[in-house]
Amino acid sequence: MHWYSDLYLGKSALRKKEKLIQMIESGKTPVNTYLLTLAAGEENQLEIIPARDLKFWHNRAQLPPVIGIGCGRAEAFELVRRITEDVYRETEGVRLRDYFERRMPDCWRIQKT
Repeated sequence: MHWYSDLYLGKSALRKKEKLIQMIESGKTPVNTYLLTLAAGEENQLEIIPARDLKFWHNRAQLPPVIGIGCGRAEAFELVRRITEDVYRETEGVRLRDYFERRMPDCWRIQKT
């Protein structure tokens, strides 16, 4: 799996960041945990994926880069808002996908091949 170096974390996820990442990396699916990733399809920007759905990804290396972790749906949606505001503040636009692709070129190249 590929993780954004400045990973966005909800308040609850921040307290257990290392444990959540370790569980996800080891193949476990933490309850009530959501991953924010770049969208798999180019027509969308971000996706919110329940961690429990990772069991359906046979090759986790093909999972789009993880941008954030939220504990609970509300926290995940709050992260989307925060990400959008941060990108807008920095670029005066909301092209989230382009913003993260520029910051993760090596990681994204791996995903597209």
